Amino acid sequence: MGKHQAGSRGVGTVLRGLVLVLAVGLVAGAGWYVLRGKPTGADGAACPTTLHVVAAASISNVVSAAGRTLRAGDDCILVDTVSADGRSGAAQLSQTPVDVWIPDDTAWTAIAPPQFLAEKGNLNAYSVIASSPIYMVTDPATGDRIKAAGDSWLALANLLNNRASGVRLVVRNPALNGDGMVAAGAVGEAVWIERGMDASSLALANMLPVTRTVNHDLSAAPNAAGEVGLIPEYALLSTLRLAQADRRYIVGADHTALLRYTWLPTAAAVKNAKRAAALKRLYSAFTSQEGSRALAAAGLRGPDNIRPIYDGANALPEPTAKPFDVLAPHHVQHIFATWDPEDRRSNLLIIVDLATGGSSPTPGNSSSPGGKQAPVDVVKQGCRQLADLMPIGSRLGLWEVAPGQPGYRKIVPTDRLDDATRATFGTSVKSLAAHRAGPGLLDAIVAGYQSVRDDWHDDMFNQVFILTDDQNKDSANAAAVNAMVQKLTALKDPNKPVTISVVVLNKKDAADALKASLKPMDAYVDNATSSDDVQAAFIHVVAGGLHE
Repeated sequence: MGKHQAGSRGVGTVLRGLVLVLAVGLVAGAGWYVLRGKPTGADGAACPTTLHVVAAASISNVVSAAGRTLRAGDDCILVDTVSADGRSGAAQLSQTPVDVWIPDDTAWTAIAPPQFLAEKGNLNAYSVIASSPIYMVTDPATGDRIKAAGDSWLALANLLNNRASGVRLVVRNPALNGDGMVAAGAVGEAVWIERGMDASSLALANMLPVTRTVNHDLSAAPNAAGEVGLIPEYALLSTLRLAQADRRYIVGADHTALLRYTWLPTAAAVKNAKRAAALKRLYSAFTSQEGSRALAAAGLRGPDNIRPIYDGANALPEPTAKPFDVLAPHHVQHIFATWDPEDRRSNLLIIVDLATGGSSPTPGNSSSPGGKQAPVDVVKQGCRQLADLMPIGSRLGLWEVAPGQPGYRKIVPTDRLDDATRATFGTSVKSLAAHRAGPGLLDAIVAGYQSVRDDWHDDMFNQVFILTDDQNKDSANAAAVNAMVQKLTALKDPNKPVTISVVVLNKKDAADALKASLKPMDAYVDNATSSDDVQAAFIHVVAGGLHE
């Protein structure tokens, strides 16, 4: 495990029953409304405390209902609720006074300003107050294919990655709400658990072209044969009485994809005794009779994880598999980068070290059908694909280790990426070649690291990405490697972090040796044994860098 397009089409008449219309007045993922009132205590005075809450749209009515239980007596509390989903919810923490944030999944904390949130355990911080599993919803024939392939999230991922399968995905925009982020993440996580980080990055990239992304307040309902919509239980429960009989609901036999509505008090509220006391009362109100009733009305499971009673709910299988872990920050970033080019913005230098006579990566699913590709051709393909994925405004450079002094040459000096420089980069990649094995790699890494550090940009990832076949056996030269690490350590600037990622072709021992040596630099080092491994590394590095 690591540490860290598609336009929407109209929903067909036959599937209108599956469409979820969210509360009136919300704008997709970023809309907000404020519930205000002027409750008074027994003497008619205004309530002494007002709590400011930012909550996901799908739980906002529950927050309001819980808040109404606190609006009586001399110590009454007014709960002022702002509804905001996804990235806009996290942004509210720094834009308005907030006492507690209740997003629709814990993973959103990955993008929250860390100084705003209380530490875990303070005032029940990070407690899950509601949940909702996510289902695969599709037609009977496609449902049978998923079941035959394993009845799992991994089965869905495999079908989506096989273009010939005809299976397509429907998902809400992952940046706008947890419905989309956790759903898309489930497909990637299933592959990550089974085959590792690089395979997961490739799987997400491959599935995007066969995905229809819903960018408005409708659920991700399928509207054609072969489409699989990923829809949370709370959205399905409100429409099951109208649902068509020819629907299949699959929850996943390998894992359960689960929205976790999380209680996140702010650091400022925790430090204020008056507000802290009020937050304790609001937290308890969610388990009151009124709070529990409101959760059920919203179609959400409470802390007891019991499904609310709805007509037709027996059409949904009860989840039994262990839930996926909460998405780690790097996993969240990779999901965003898959959907939004702006999340791929990087200041990236690629260093290639390939020698004549190097072994070719074993062909993978994406390699040419004619047999093995030469390593340099695999790398050229990856370089071109990476340049196409990076948005305008990024910075990109390409060096290669070559005979002579200083042992490397700058094929493309790092420059701002636009249409012209992208075309120049693609043309220049053709000059990449395998050379006679010789020294130069370690010096190139030091020089490349210093170059990126000196050209550091705070609005993008700053990275050095190295691909080597280690034909010169640099990894075995402990003294030279240690000297390189000492130089890199001296160049480190905590205010200008630069990520180092190294992919070694077909040499696990060399990768292991470099990994151990580069540990002080927190570098990522791995062994690639197939062309798919190399392609996935290129895709993943542009999605925010490779990480352990």
